[in-house]
Amino acid sequence: MKKVLIIIKREYLVRVRTRAFMIGTIVSPLFMLALIALPIFFATRGGGDRRVAVLDQSGEPDLFDAIRKSLASRGNPDEELNRRDPGVGSTNYALTRRVVAPGEDMNALQTEYSQKADKDPDSTYLILRPGGLDKIEPEYYAKNTSDFSIGTLERAINDAVSGLRLKRAGLDQATISLYTKRVELTRKKVTAGGGVSEGGRADFVVAFVMLFFIYMSVLIYGLFVMRGVIEEKQSRIVELLVSSVRPTQMMLGKVIGIGLVGLTQIGVWAVSALLLTTVGVSTFESRGMRMPNIPISLLVYFVVFFVLGYFLYATLYAMVGSTVSSEEEAQQAQIPVTLLLVVPMVIFNMIIANPTSTSSIALSMVPFFAPTLMMMRIAVVNPPLWQILLSMAIMIATILLCVWIAARIYRVGILMYGKRPSITELGRWLRYS
Repeated sequence: MKKVLIIIKREYLVRVRTRAFMIGTIVSPLFMLALIALPIFFATRGGGDRRVAVLDQSGEPDLFDAIRKSLASRGNPDEELNRRDPGVGSTNYALTRRVVAPGEDMNALQTEYSQKADKDPDSTYLILRPGGLDKIEPEYYAKNTSDFSIGTLERAINDAVSGLRLKRAGLDQATISLYTKRVELTRKKVTAGGGVSEGGRADFVVAFVMLFFIYMSVLIYGLFVMRGVIEEKQSRIVELLVSSVRPTQMMLGKVIGIGLVGLTQIGVWAVSALLLTTVGVSTFESRGMRMPNIPISLLVYFVVFFVLGYFLYATLYAMVGSTVSSEEEAQQAQIPVTLLLVVPMVIFNMIIANPTSTSSIALSMVPFFAPTLMMMRIAVVNPPLWQILLSMAIMIATILLCVWIAARIYRVGILMYGKRPSITELGRWLRYS
């Protein structure tokens, strides 16, 4: 045991003292903060101003004003309609109207305004063709038509047209406002025991961030184990080490030591997440934004599944490293192990859409998928405790089996050089006493 502790200490200190570890430990929480905060920040800051020249052939004198008022009701500050501060929105539209007479050359006008739009991306124009409210088909011309905020302008036009149609039908303005009032859907999450808490897109953000970090951490530190084994084989240091330490002790020391490095980094991330959801909440809420509330239990599960996932994949990567002699061979040999990590990233949409389905439950019980998929289910719906404990028990049993297999292959493969062993040879190594 003393020898294993020496190896653990050496593997831990060598990596913790590196500049890459220091940078990664600091940058990762900042990245997590940016992943959550930047979309909210840019959504509240807006995407700029669009100057929209409305070429009006509709023959409806009230339509232009109705569109402007509809935009203003959505938080779009119009210089002439209101001079309040900009509201929440990705883009602000400043509308100007040009009534096109029946005999006027529309093609020449389009050419003129298209040239303006070509020179200035913020200069756009909207055509309201003749036909009145019943046949209106607005056309929007801009250099960039992939801006998602165009949907705001489209909805404003729809609301304006609907309001005018209702007014023409004989309804007064108060009734029209009542009928066209937007209904906001409030999302409430049902928790264990029948309780209720705030829900919404924050659940998805938290789930995806945790899925991503477990995936990246397990992959990175698993590859560290594999490369460490390969480096020792290539430098022949391992031949000196096995004279005083058993190969199994070497493997355990390496896996545990590098695992502690990962735990140190996870600890820093957990503290950062805790500060983000306590100290940072008041700052964001003062600006009208809500930060996701991350429970302590979720962070505990995060650490537990990281540890279990790491030990499972680290033993597999150590086994791969012991059977190859170079980085080139390792690139091919590691593919099956890496694919097991990639699969959850491919199917996570299915788990998010229906985390309580039979297939989602079954997949989260697969030990190679559990670190990511079960964590995602916990973040989204908080499944029954027995499912979480069963998933952990299956993972622990799988880890013990993989350690036993990896130890038998490792003790032979660590001293093998040259040709990669076949499946038959690996089977013989397992049978060695």
